[in-house]
Amino acid sequence: MKKITLLLSLIMLTVINSYSQHNTYYIGHSGFGWDLIVGDMVDDLANDAGINSYGFGFQFIGGTCIANQWFNHANPGGGTDSWNELPTGNYDVVVLAEQIPILEVIDGSQWCNANIISSVEAVDNFYDMAVGANPATRMYLMEFHNEADSTSPTAHADWTALNTAMRPLWERVADSVALINSGGPNVCIVPVAAAYQALSDSIIAGVFPGISNWIDMFDSNDPPNVKIHPSEMTYYLSACVHYATIFGQSPVGLTNITFSSQGWQFDAPTPAQALIMQQIAWEVVSTDPRSCLLITDINSNTMEQPNFYPNPAEDQLFFDQAIENISIRSIDGRVILSKTGVFKELDLAGIPSGFYLLDGLSDGKKINFKFIVK
Repeated sequence: MKKITLLLSLIMLTVINSYSQHNTYYIGHSGFGWDLIVGDMVDDLANDAGINSYGFGFQFIGGTCIANQWFNHANPGGGTDSWNELPTGNYDVVVLAEQIPILEVIDGSQWCNANIISSVEAVDNFYDMAVGANPATRMYLMEFHNEADSTSPTAHADWTALNTAMRPLWERVADSVALINSGGPNVCIVPVAAAYQALSDSIIAGVFPGISNWIDMFDSNDPPNVKIHPSEMTYYLSACVHYATIFGQSPVGLTNITFSSQGWQFDAPTPAQALIMQQIAWEVVSTDPRSCLLITDINSNTMEQPNFYPNPAEDQLFFDQAIENISIRSIDGRVILSKTGVFKELDLAGIPSGFYLLDGLSDGKKINFKFIVK
């Protein structure tokens, strides 16, 4: 009987996989953009990369938690009813967006739904529905950044601290649902918050062209004390993060021009802006183990990292302990500089502005870290 059951499961899995390997269903709020800007942008990035296995659907209910998405599935503000879509087994990827800050809803909240359930229970409900219909489904939480109060003199520091403090809660939800479903697919994270944190850092460092104030990466229609939505142009960064996570590929070099499903063009970043956002997306996704990419050359054989300064750098990097056999790579993996020997400082002359990964050896162990060149 077990052999028959296993055979049927394999047959079902083969049939399911014949639909698509990246057919994605998004469940959430305006963190994905109105009418799923992110889904449309990912579609254009995939097309430009020659990937024809992506399609998407969505259930949109603005400004609410995953529990509300579960209980009010029949009345979405946009898209389709997830209870009709997920049981078909047609989706290989499901991305869920929790209300932010996640602290306010993780254990259930009266602001979320009269039928109070926790984030773990709500995500697990969708997990059962999606994975029950398609055992190959990959489940993700989109870790969205938090609100920023631009009227505060310490706005960036406060926003950074809040994003950092919330990250363990996203991991707690993912781990709890995975534990409930031991033996099934893991729940992974789309690290959007970290990408926008990196974008804000690049703006403040003066290496992101066209924007001088980090607050301007948000929608100008957001109130000054509640900056949360990316501008239409900077939603492109979220799309690059989703692309990198879903396909396990760098978006570096892909198109900066994207369109809505209705045919109108989104506000496009310049090629220079797009390149930096592509680099940020790949660097964040490829170095975050929770994104579930199988990348073995990053953060392997880790140890306590040597300290280095300054970051951002201009002409030189300095190390507080000797580093051997240094290699500097761009975010898309190209080797920019390779030097053998032992170093406590490094000449960066001739290296263009951007984000980079440095690999080397310290006390015979691999070390790596990221830095910015102004």
